[in-house]
Amino acid sequence: MKKVIKILVIILSILILACLASIWVSYNWLTVSHFTVQSSKISEPFRIVLISDLHEHQFGRGNEKLAEKIREQSPDLIIIDGDMINGDSENADTAVELVRALKETAPVYYSFGNHEYSYMEAGHGDLTEELEAAGAVVLNYQSIDIDIKGNPVRLGGLYEYGFETGMQSEEENERAVPYLEEYADTDRYLIMCAHRPESFYPWDMADQWGIDLVLSGHLHGGQVIIPGVGGLYNSLDGFFPKFDYGQYKLGDSDMVITRGLGSNPKMLPRFNNPPEIAVVEVK
Repeated sequence: MKKVIKILVIILSILILACLASIWVSYNWLTVSHFTVQSSKISEPFRIVLISDLHEHQFGRGNEKLAEKIREQSPDLIIIDGDMINGDSENADTAVELVRALKETAPVYYSFGNHEYSYMEAGHGDLTEELEAAGAVVLNYQSIDIDIKGNPVRLGGLYEYGFETGMQSEEENERAVPYLEEYADTDRYLIMCAHRPESFYPWDMADQWGIDLVLSGHLHGGQVIIPGVGGLYNSLDGFFPKFDYGQYKLGDSDMVITRGLGSNPKMLPRFNNPPEIAVVEVK
């Protein structure tokens, strides 16, 4: 009996150590994932780096390891898709310093997530001026027409839903729909930075708005990734959702959801879920 107990203790210890190791990897082992989308609107391929959900985590001093890893991808533009700070952060230094570190690599575009909104609602004021002074273009109900390697592109940013739902206020509907109508009124290749993917995947809403590519985060890959199954949970669809991370087709639209780089410390720890830099090749 003593021998059986000893064996069980050893097995349990190994399992605990393996779990702790997986949690550490899920916060500190930077990975790069590659995605490819295609469109007849594109004549010359270009490369996007998409990052999201840092939640004030540090990959080296001043996130120098993260910045270096992004530089290695040789992006034509960098999308920061929200939740780089926490709602209760004392300041926005983590996001600002990262923008400064990346602005010489490629143009940086920043779209707000729920934690940026919570941070501002806590009395810190509008982040836009701070981020733009650091070198980013902030896309919050804003669009910008740019040419990337000769390809005409319209880049937009929206946090609210692209459809009417009880999960948003009447005020949000009143500003989201007119913005999207103006944003979609073009023949340019349409990229939408939408922190919450559920803004556009129900009923293939991205396709209904004529958006070519939606770039999202927010879901943290389901927080816990179960081998062979996928993400454990997302806030709209519940347990074992279809949408957790990766690439999806929404009618004729493409969506890429990054697993993100960190997690709010108040949440269940990330598990089997390494932080991700998403590289999107548009061809």
